[in-house]
Amino acid sequence: DAPSPVLLIGPVGCGAELCARFLHNTNTPWLELVEYSQLVTAPLDVLASANDGVVYLPEIAELNKTEQKGLLLLITKAEKYNVRVICGTSHNLQKLQAEGLFDHNLLQILSAVSLRVPALEEHKEDIPDLVVTIANLQFELANVPYREFDIAALNALRNANWPGDIAQLDAVVRNLIQTSLGDKITLDDVNRVMHQFDGGLQPET
Repeated sequence: DAPSPVLLIGPVGCGAELCARFLHNTNTPWLELVEYSQLVTAPLDVLASANDGVVYLPEIAELNKTEQKGLLLLITKAEKYNVRVICGTSHNLQKLQAEGLFDHNLLQILSAVSLRVPALEEHKEDIPDLVVTIANLQFELANVPYREFDIAALNALRNANWPGDIAQLDAVVRNLIQTSLGDKITLDDVNRVMHQFDGGLQPET
């Protein structure tokens, strides 16, 4: 059986893509669909190119009626290709459906497995793990030499304020990986990068 489609619901910047990547098996295709018109023109081509992997749609509230129908078709055919469809949204889809803007059948299918992605402030204890995950993705995708974060650096990141949520954490981690020169990423590196971002990022005292 193909894995069920998953709907990830959370505020903008909450890191739905990162959660989606947790559901993705390494060494299988990962297709982020941003050209939503493909859902109408070539839904089966999308599935064929993601065979055995994941199709990820970052914001499905942006789909028009025809594209929603295309997504519904894509989901019903996904089993044939063993593709998991993962959709993200920061909108209230029930409300959109009530207003006639979102397809009832599509919402039913997606609501079967929906996960709320909490804001970073709600689970600061996970920040060190998230930092390592984001870093590992960078080492994999950007071909950057591997470096680990020391404990003090991880603690500083965990205790900082993140008004921009995971999107901001992601930007800081990428910056650290690109600009740190030592064998390890240290507290000094974190403080240096944090100063470049706005004052709202200072660690809480």
